[in-house]
Amino acid sequence: MADYTITGAAAGVPLGIKPQIVEVVLDFSSTSLTTSDSVEVFTMNANTLVLMAGVEVLTAASTGSPVLDLGDDADDDLYVAALSGSATGHEINNAAKFYTAADTIDLIANTATFDGKVRVFAVIAELGTAETAATFA
Repeated sequence: MADYTITGAAAGVPLGIKPQIVEVVLDFSSTSLTTSDSVEVFTMNANTLVLMAGVEVLTAASTGSPVLDLGDDADDDLYVAALSGSATGHEINNAAKFYTAADTIDLIANTATFDGKVRVFAVIAELGTAETAATFA
């Protein structure tokens, strides 16, 4: 059996591709997120790998029992499903997804208006276009 060494790579991954954390705090105290409204929180470029995403409620809604979802165009609650907006807390989902085409990660209010504050975050790796094939030594 032959052993091959790939040049220009570390741990089998082309050098230079690094995961990163993207986050944003959204304050709905002056502009409420009403039922079925959505906010396109992050734009995912084509060839981006999302390793995990989540929502943290920093300030609970002042009234009602809003429920928050975090997902994309294909699945509106892929990352967070039915997080209570009426109490502080968080939900994190490690459902990895590879985006072959550009898309957005969206925050959606369900059941009631949300007027609190949330942090939305994701760990992503933008892979870009396929590089030249690695050479074997």
